[in-house]
Amino acid sequence: MTWTAEMVRNRLVEAFEIDRRLPRDRMGKTGSAWPAKPIHEFVDVVYWNEGEQRERVWQSWERSASVSPQEITRWEESLAWLTWLPNDQRENLEAWAFATATNRSVSAILRKRGLARTSFYRLRDKAADSIAARLNSEVRWRTNPSP
Repeated sequence: MTWTAEMVRNRLVEAFEIDRRLPRDRMGKTGSAWPAKPIHEFVDVVYWNEGEQRERVWQSWERSASVSPQEITRWEESLAWLTWLPNDQRENLEAWAFATATNRSVSAILRKRGLARTSFYRLRDKAADSIAARLNSEVRWRTNPSP
């Protein structure tokens, strides 16, 4: 598979859509990653084998967050790509993907940044092209490497 700028843009929009569905109040008021109370009683956990326990954890996460583990992986990968870019390109591509994922107007972003529409889209496209080129150059991102 060869990555294109359009595929990169679609993955980033998907990442921001996933980000919107992630739970925001999990940490809540405690400021800790630990749950406020045990999810399962000790008696319940004693007789679980490792496979059953892992499956219960995944099911619990899917029910509570409405985001699958595969989507979390894709979200992390996609957002990590943005670190490969210079700030101006990253900010424009990120802003465009966020606006697209949340059905917001790109015009508001343009006004806020004082950019012309052509400059904004040129920087966005250049950023997506840069990411696609890097993904194509790295073997781990290609499912069918060409000889």
